[in-house]
Amino acid sequence: MWLLPPEYVVLDIETTAGEPIEAEVWARRCWNPSRTWKAVTIGERYLEVVAKKEEQLALLDSAPIISVALKTPAECTVVHRLDVTGIQLPGVSFEACPDERTVLEKVAQFLACCDDLTVLVGHNILGFDLPKLRRRMLACGVRLPRCLVSRDQPVFDTMREWRLFTVDDRAFVGLDEVLECCGLNNHKELLSGAQVPELFAAGRHAEIAAYAAADVLVEWNVFLIMTGQEPSRAAPVPSESPSEQPVVAVEQNGDSQPHVTISPATVVGAKEESGDELQRILKELGV
Repeated sequence: MWLLPPEYVVLDIETTAGEPIEAEVWARRCWNPSRTWKAVTIGERYLEVVAKKEEQLALLDSAPIISVALKTPAECTVVHRLDVTGIQLPGVSFEACPDERTVLEKVAQFLACCDDLTVLVGHNILGFDLPKLRRRMLACGVRLPRCLVSRDQPVFDTMREWRLFTVDDRAFVGLDEVLECCGLNNHKELLSGAQVPELFAAGRHAEIAAYAAADVLVEWNVFLIMTGQEPSRAAPVPSESPSEQPVVAVEQNGDSQPHVTISPATVVGAKEESGDELQRILKELGV
């Protein structure tokens, strides 16, 4: 646990798909057909809605949490229930748990160290990570820490704050777009959160662990840049060759804190499958 209340905590969670029946449960609870539709139309639209939700099971309230990554000014920790052993990443600690409840209990213990001034940071943290944590803690019978209960807890949602950096009027801005604008490497070109349930089912848990660490570290980098805490740096140089693809690399600075940077890698011939690219990332990360 943290010895002192951190100045900020960057949070990022990963979820896996629940049971397909949950899609129909959601539709019955939340979907409202138009009163002008005929019975046949309602039936057809209902099946379409259920089918679409079945493709997004990991985003439902009932979807289980498999990892929670937390980054403070002093350390980075990934609390998970993944089947990985001996995973190592400079500047990142991995704490394994047997089940979701234990993951949430461990996260609650960490967050209990926050005070009223600790800023909760993340990309779309107000729309996904925080409500998801609260809901799963309720479902698993875990007591919520004060920082998840207090309405006065400061929050810096990089997606919502991005409206101050663009003239576009959009409610949703993907993290990959923000990374590109900030000149940071985009690991989501190789793996996105939507692929995590498939990887989890396939037992490719080491890749999920590396992805979770990369996610919270780049969100931390974005937070520092958006709040003027990161020093000026050279503008990213466009690649002269379309065969060069960015891969995730983590390097240590003088404070022993990991920074995610761009490390171009040349891909010869056809584009590699995402699994092969992730294996290259894992090698780069030292996993």
